[in-house]
Amino acid sequence: MMQFDDLVFVRLIRVADRPTLDAAEGTRVQDAHLAYIHELWRRGVLIAAGPVDDGGEVVGISVMTCPMEEARVLVAADPGVQAGRFTPELTAWQVPAGMLVGGPGVPPRSVAEVLGNS
Repeated sequence: MMQFDDLVFVRLIRVADRPTLDAAEGTRVQDAHLAYIHELWRRGVLIAAGPVDDGGEVVGISVMTCPMEEARVLVAADPGVQAGRFTPELTAWQVPAGMLVGGPGVPPRSVAEVLGNS
């Protein structure tokens, strides 16, 4: 009998009427969001995360390794969600055990790091 890994697939949806932030505040919120993602990855509850840039409503996708209820709590605490920039949609997802293999990639902790300015 095949074994499965239970994961949570998270989509961050752009909030249509999100608060307008000046550039400095927008960078502060994004830095806090990225630092939070990095911390979840460091703790081992996040195995992948990244932006979606196709002009649609989904602005980010991540895959979490924790139970659904824990994922709900963790995603709700994301600074981008807290600031009203994104609303999360979570889906339980099963993949054959061991199918997803972590690589050497490390999520960035700030906008500056993404841009190579850190």
